This record gives sequence, C-alpha cells and structure tokens, in this order.
Amino acid sequence: MVKIADQTRAAEELSQRESQQPLSQVSREEVFTRLEKFRGRLPDDFVFDRDDANCR
Repeated sequence: MVKIADQTRAAEELSQRESQQPLSQVSREEVFTRLEKFRGRLPDDFVFDRDDANCR
C-alpha cells in the first residue's frame, strides 16, 4: 500500500519536473491548478485517520 507521504512526495517531484522551476518560485494558484489533476484519485471509501498517520 502506498503511503500518503510517498504520494505527496511523488506529486511534488512531478510538479517540479513539469515546470523546471523551484517550487518556491511557482505561485500558489499555479500549484493548486496542478494539484487539481490529482483530485478524485483516492477511493470513495477512503477515510484519513490522523492517528494512524501520526503513528508511522
């Protein structure tokens, strides 16, 4: 099972490769626009458990 941190890290790397700019130079709106591509990729029954995530 892929961990949320791994998915987040992969999304950040993909975003940086696409833009060829450091993430700090990309506007907040551009980042949110890129993140829209990932909306809906989690299963419908997915529930984020903060306690479980903090135990890792």
